[in-house]
Amino acid sequence: MEKALDSKKQCSTAATGTTAAGGGSGLPDDLIVDILSRTPVKSICRFKCVSPAWRDLISHPDNRKKLPQTLTGFLYFDEFDSCQFISVVQPPRSNGRLQPPSPFDFAFLPSKTRGGAVDCCNGLVLLNSLTSRSGSEPRASYIVCNPATEKWTTVPESSTEDEKIRTAILCFDPAVSEHFHVVRLLDTEPDEEDWFSEQSLFEGFEIYSSETGSWAFHPRSNEWSPFAHRSRRTYSNSLLHFITGHSTVASLDMKGRTCRVISVPRSQDIHVQLIGHSQGCLFYVKRDDRNTYKISIYLLEEHGGWTLKHCVNTSGLFGNTRDYFQSGSLVGVAAIHPHCNSVFLFHSLQGRMMIYNMDNQSGRVVRHVTAECLWSFVPYVPRYLETPALKNSN
Repeated sequence: MEKALDSKKQCSTAATGTTAAGGGSGLPDDLIVDILSRTPVKSICRFKCVSPAWRDLISHPDNRKKLPQTLTGFLYFDEFDSCQFISVVQPPRSNGRLQPPSPFDFAFLPSKTRGGAVDCCNGLVLLNSLTSRSGSEPRASYIVCNPATEKWTTVPESSTEDEKIRTAILCFDPAVSEHFHVVRLLDTEPDEEDWFSEQSLFEGFEIYSSETGSWAFHPRSNEWSPFAHRSRRTYSNSLLHFITGHSTVASLDMKGRTCRVISVPRSQDIHVQLIGHSQGCLFYVKRDDRNTYKISIYLLEEHGGWTLKHCVNTSGLFGNTRDYFQSGSLVGVAAIHPHCNSVFLFHSLQGRMMIYNMDNQSGRVVRHVTAECLWSFVPYVPRYLETPALKNSN
């Protein structure tokens, strides 16, 4: 009995007491954890190697949820925009094997309100709302939730007609603000007699702020118009970055202002792969116009220029295939790892996802999913801290 009490006391001390983890400084563990919570994920992983005391402090369950998290999976959207969660840290489901309920079943949400997932950003997920109008109460257009804490809130509808909404994007950066934004791309009604494209129909942005609780419309800039596909946009450093139809990357702030427009390495639109971010930097990925097996990854420097970071030769990475299936265009970059020098590649015919390390130029398959010709992957990093904007209420 005494041994059990001593063991319990030691665990408690590891979470809240003062240990050697402070490197002899005598600082309380709570203060050390608070300091660590403000450091990048990559640094946290290195600190675990300092000593057994540091490792135990960082790995303790009570502390781990307070520290920055790393990538655990993706929201995988198929060509019909149906969504499923793909984990890269848990074993895949197998026949006859029971799996614990997934937070991405969204069972914690009222069943009459939840619709399909639309987007996610820094631990929060945006879903369509199925709530119908009741009396004089406004209908909710979306639900924003945190699957890790099971907290959620609703986003009210605006007066915009559904037919004009091309897509909705969730923007959330807890390092800057505890409030989130929802950005919608709006289109004008096309003239049946005129030729039109995705860019020519673009009318402007409609932005919701959880701080003000209201929507605001911002007309399009004459400089650029965005692509709507999830792979051609990313939210980083408080800006929403879009690949445009003019071989540029445009950055929008949450007040609807264009902050900058930067030219990108020129490529045919069909060969543009994605835009993403990692470790605080913006990345642009394109396929070579002449060699479809060659994928180039560019990094945006502080001075505003692009530097070629790495070239991936996808030929043979996923093994040999039949001759008439050999095409570089079957393999694309699904996402950039947010915390290390790796990218995720996806073979659309085989349905296999590979993590590729740019430092040692090696890859390994991490998941098999449903093969799709049109697809998009949105990285998910859990957030275990409370977000005041989520109140579990309408």
